[in-house]
Amino acid sequence: MRGCEKVLVLVPTRQEALTLDSDLKVLGVESRLLEEPPLDREKLRNGDSFLRRGHTLSGWLNARSGMLVATPGALLTPFRFGKVGLTLAAGKRLGRDTLTSWLAENGYRRAELVWQPGEFAVRGGIVDFFDPSEKAPLRVEFFDEDVESIRFFQPRSQRSFQNLPHFIVRSVNHSEDEQRERAWGSYGTLLVQPRRLEDGFAAFCELYNALVDEKQRLAPDAFERFLLDTGRLPRLRVSAPGEGVHQDALDFGVVPYFRGDLRAARAYVDSHLQAGFKIHITSRNLTGSSFPEQVSFQQGSSLSGGVVVKDRNEIWISDAELFGINEVAEEEVNHGMPLDLEASLKKDQWVIHEKYGVCQLEGTSVENFGGQNYETIVLRFADNERLIIPTAELFRLTPWNGNGVPELDSLKSKRWRSAWKKAEAQIEAEAQGLLNLYAQRELAEGRAFGRDGDLLKRFEESFPYKETVDQLRAIRDVKHDMERRWPMDRLIVGDVGYGKTEVVLRAAVKAVENGAQAAIIAPTTVLALQHYRTCVARVGELPIRVELLSRMIPKKKQKEILDETAKGRVDILIGTHRLFQDDIQFKDLGLLIIDEEHRFGVKHKERLKVAHPGLDVLSLSATPIPRSLSMALRGIRDISVIATSPRGRGEVFTVTSRWDPSLAHDAVLRELMRGGQVYYLHNRIDDIEQIAARLANLFPGHRTAVAHGQMGERELEKTMNEFYDGRIEILVCTTIIESGLDVPRANTLIVDDVRRLGLAQMHQIRGRIGRRSENAYALFFYESEESGGQTRERLEALGAVGSQNGGYQLAQRDLEIRGAGEILGTEQHGFKERIGYTLYLKKLKERVDQLRGIGIKPALVDVGMPLVIPVEYVPQMDLRIGLYRRLLSPLSAQEYEEMRAELLDRYGPLPEQVQGLLDAALVRGEGGALGIEKLRVSKALVALEGPLREGAFLPPRWIVKSGARLGIGGVNGLHAVAGELMKKVVPRA
Repeated sequence: MRGCEKVLVLVPTRQEALTLDSDLKVLGVESRLLEEPPLDREKLRNGDSFLRRGHTLSGWLNARSGMLVATPGALLTPFRFGKVGLTLAAGKRLGRDTLTSWLAENGYRRAELVWQPGEFAVRGGIVDFFDPSEKAPLRVEFFDEDVESIRFFQPRSQRSFQNLPHFIVRSVNHSEDEQRERAWGSYGTLLVQPRRLEDGFAAFCELYNALVDEKQRLAPDAFERFLLDTGRLPRLRVSAPGEGVHQDALDFGVVPYFRGDLRAARAYVDSHLQAGFKIHITSRNLTGSSFPEQVSFQQGSSLSGGVVVKDRNEIWISDAELFGINEVAEEEVNHGMPLDLEASLKKDQWVIHEKYGVCQLEGTSVENFGGQNYETIVLRFADNERLIIPTAELFRLTPWNGNGVPELDSLKSKRWRSAWKKAEAQIEAEAQGLLNLYAQRELAEGRAFGRDGDLLKRFEESFPYKETVDQLRAIRDVKHDMERRWPMDRLIVGDVGYGKTEVVLRAAVKAVENGAQAAIIAPTTVLALQHYRTCVARVGELPIRVELLSRMIPKKKQKEILDETAKGRVDILIGTHRLFQDDIQFKDLGLLIIDEEHRFGVKHKERLKVAHPGLDVLSLSATPIPRSLSMALRGIRDISVIATSPRGRGEVFTVTSRWDPSLAHDAVLRELMRGGQVYYLHNRIDDIEQIAARLANLFPGHRTAVAHGQMGERELEKTMNEFYDGRIEILVCTTIIESGLDVPRANTLIVDDVRRLGLAQMHQIRGRIGRRSENAYALFFYESEESGGQTRERLEALGAVGSQNGGYQLAQRDLEIRGAGEILGTEQHGFKERIGYTLYLKKLKERVDQLRGIGIKPALVDVGMPLVIPVEYVPQMDLRIGLYRRLLSPLSAQEYEEMRAELLDRYGPLPEQVQGLLDAALVRGEGGALGIEKLRVSKALVALEGPLREGAFLPPRWIVKSGARLGIGGVNGLHAVAGELMKKVVPRA
């Protein structure tokens, strides 16, 4: 807008605001995004989002130029502004206590770990806090009274990721801006599709008002009044064709979709360059070398979509056209619960001691032994009996995960010893059986695929995203399996949208590159079609032929595909159960990929294994059924877990409640008004049509349809395709959607009765929504009078585990809720329930590894002096116990370096005793490879025992006496051993 340095841009929906803000930043335009407050009663009550919004608005008001992108709902809801600020700067003299006092006085809450807005924590010379106006918490490290560093950190991993030279901390105490008509100075307003702006505000206003107190509600005419009050300011309206009266028409054209075919993209670019167009390409991963020099190329970020600007002879091309991907990447901050809180043992937690049974962890105490103080763990058993154990025995404790409150064991009773004796006998028998199974599997003749070649490298380079750490680990695992001489049988577990498909596509290309064929089998025709589209888009111009075989394909075309497959001319064949039929003949099938394996019978997979000896099998699951997970955890199958959240995923707000028709109505209305789609799950076919009719009456003008398993297959496919294409807005369905399509616009889920749904199944269904950057809403209802204990327990677990990164955790939790006996298939499983499934599997794995002779035996470290974690270093007991557990486990050289870096980052310089614990863990992990059997440490000396490998180290000023290597004692001697180990250690695969 000419003459306006500052512009307010109003768009109808949050997603459009997010997309426009991202596009403006890609184009180099100074832009701020004013977010809507979350439509969640609890989050509206704590007000953190209002502070963040106030900070955004203040930044724009105080700037000389730039754009503010908002929806009417974001603009007209309240703002809160921190009253005062404290300036932090690296090198500034401030003092830790000064900062902590200011935080407490200004409304911050003290916590053990910081991961939610408004919290702060203190550990030695480090202060963590979460300013609600920021996307991530901050860590300030002091050296004496000086600020040494300021850095952002990830709430989930608690690791730092960005240093800052300075920062202004804003108060959590706030003032609320009630004057909506306040003078904001001079700025221009751009209204994008005014009619949709009004409709969108009306829908937002209705839901917002239902969630706040009466005095906080918005007036229905608030947006209209805003337009009247700002009428004197410059204003520009941008409307869609056919909407309103147009003074000027913009002449834009559409860029075609290339879906990974870069050869077609280059041809398009070449022809338009010759026609005199100026071409701009924005891409996250592609490089400019793929296109002529005349192209203006921007790497590392992409517009949300391309456009042809005919009046200026310009064309903009994005990843949306190049790869069929148009997601907007948001800031990569994982706001999940910290891993420490998920994994640590906590005060008052129920635990199992391997020797004495079920007990309660009461806390820690300091005990004096031999004139030296040691931190110990206090356990409470039946009849209030206490057992005090050293921290070195924490490895003997396993969390108890049963239902309700356990019956504690008695230190005097023989019941635990009897159960443990039975368990040991069962473990021995099962371990011998597993040993035979492993031997048979490794004797089986398979195909050893070769190393990665040029074809796979080109395929990997065309991936338009940055792989997550877990994705890369899973890819490495699969490649390693394929290159071994025995058949692969691996389970890939990862939540919906976490990148499992990319892992298996790389495996398929690897098979093709080695002259074999790959088959991908999905449980539904519609899902198979989606896999086909994804695969074709990813393969692009590579010389790989991909075909789809399903009932949707004409008979003549099916026959052609069958003939070509038998001749080896089809490289990757995708389909449903159809691929298991007898008329399917592969010339050389090398890899079978099964999506949601539990939807297929064992005999199906075995038929292909018989027809193709040595076949590699790769299975996918978001929430594996307990039996599959049990087999993977016991080593019968290999498993890779993808638990890293992808970038840019919106939050899924989960509500568990008694049936509330008004709440369900408001949720559906909100989704429809923002242009989205709704899954309404009603798991009873006898009255599903009546439910659909009722919804159709409540929401006229929005098409409603039904989907369930007793429909004709063609009718069901047609319905699901129409829902995928957006022609159906409300889908009333059964659990048939559990393995369903990726429908980006479907972001509200209503489940009207959760009875008879498993925990993992509920999570899988929740995974149908929230698959893009749009926030999503999942509502799980129940009839309280009829809800059993397990139903309520599963709902509590579902609410406790986030929608992201929860499927694997919930499947494990489901194992405990259902009971181990159901999974193991044995009649006498009472003792397994008594000792716990987790402990049973742990001991089973230890015994199997011992029988197989897997790995190098860890070196024994005998420390005859206190090695404790000072309370001043880690004040929180739960975190200290968790840290003891990690430091008492063997560490590889790489894990040692990573652990040391983490401790420095999170807690500051390592105290001498913590360094000693870390060094001892390294000796346990790496000492065996050099022949160290035992390391004895006392204040006077350190002694190494064992047949040390030829050329093994001898630290400076050490001597050899009676076959042992002796050196200076204490923590310094232990550190000298660790230092030599780091120099000499041999990397192991």
